[in-house]
Amino acid sequence: MSKPLSGRKPSAKREAILDAAQVVFLDVGYAAASMDGVAARAGVSKATIYAHFTSKDQLFSAVIQRRCERSEAFQSIDSQGDVRAVLTGVARRLMTLLLSPEALAMYRLVVAESLRQPDLARAFYDSGPAAGKAQIAAIMADLADRGELVLDDPWVAADQFIGLLRTDLFMRTLLGLPLRDGQTLDGVTVGAVDVILRAFGPKR
Repeated sequence: MSKPLSGRKPSAKREAILDAAQVVFLDVGYAAASMDGVAARAGVSKATIYAHFTSKDQLFSAVIQRRCERSEAFQSIDSQGDVRAVLTGVARRLMTLLLSPEALAMYRLVVAESLRQPDLARAFYDSGPAAGKAQIAAIMADLADRGELVLDDPWVAADQFIGLLRTDLFMRTLLGLPLRDGQTLDGVTVGAVDVILRAFGPKR
């Protein structure tokens, strides 16, 4: 994960500004958010914010970057366990992350701003989706090394696994639509793991 450019721990005041900015951006959206609103929420002057961030764009980018860097959803998963249990753990962890209200709100914000701020879109992708996919690919590579999966390319397999999980349930939740009868997180995760094991499990 990337670190602050100075290599030092971020200042408490900078972190307080980012905490406040995240709340404001998620509450009112990017367009309606103001530096005055962030300053009031953080309990600092607007001048203090500008001492750390030169613009609202830069502040927004820093909020997104920090949120992505803090996501290490899959690093604590032990890839040495039973293959189905490992993949189920990955699937549930990913779905819990994707469906969390904060992640959904952040995703909506980034998509809304991505065409106007392509650098922000790239930073979000690299620090968020790509970093998470790399963690999942590493877990699947470990399973392949143990002979539990047969993979030509762990990155492609991880991408396909994630695609099996980002189903109608995710899209309906993202759009605020009611789920269909019988749609459950467990149903999605079990189905995705079953498909991966049928596609990549060793032939016995």
